[in-house]
Amino acid sequence: MRRGLNRTDKLAARQTRRRNVRFRHALVWLLIGAVLYAIALAIAVLLYPDPKDVLAPVIGTSLYLTPLFGLPYLFASIRQRGWAQRLVYFGAALPVAHVAANYLAWRHAMLSFPLEPDPQAYLRDLGTGAVGGLAGGTLALMLLVPLRLAPLGAGSRAIILLGIAALTLLGAMGMAQGLLLTNALEYPLRSARFLFWLECVHLPWQACLAFFLAWLMRLGRRPGA
Repeated sequence: MRRGLNRTDKLAARQTRRRNVRFRHALVWLLIGAVLYAIALAIAVLLYPDPKDVLAPVIGTSLYLTPLFGLPYLFASIRQRGWAQRLVYFGAALPVAHVAANYLAWRHAMLSFPLEPDPQAYLRDLGTGAVGGLAGGTLALMLLVPLRLAPLGAGSRAIILLGIAALTLLGAMGMAQGLLLTNALEYPLRSARFLFWLECVHLPWQACLAFFLAWLMRLGRRPGA
């Protein structure tokens, strides 16, 4: 009887663990989502009739594909706690964060765009990417809290601040290095150069975001907290 009870307890404990968010499980599926997003972005950009439309500051190719980033994880975690909150986060909150970050980066670029060749172009591009990375990282990580996907204790605040710093740095480097390697904004505009630039901006940034999302969601949030 005791042995059977132990087996039942072990099975219940195993099922409980499966229902909780696990770091490795979340990270793997979010990284798969980042790759899925990159593939979809490549197809969309290469098929887009006008490369200039890809840069639309509010609605553009890179923006309306944002829910693909979380789609594999949503399917993989359908039996885990907080699935409805994750659906809202990846389906609505994260796209809004992406739109806001894209718009702020675009606005910064327009305000600082030189009328003549600028030897400080690399620094300007770093600033543009940092604005987008800071805005996107802050919104993407902080929106976990009101959706009850992450706590707001001392430990999670430190993780959020570290994540924002890392995402700001990656946003700056992805933007500046991508433009340096591709000259994507030089005429004539070409879809292939746009594609490589956008992948430089998005893929490393989303991989880093996946790490911090998995870390924070693993911490969970106590009911009623």
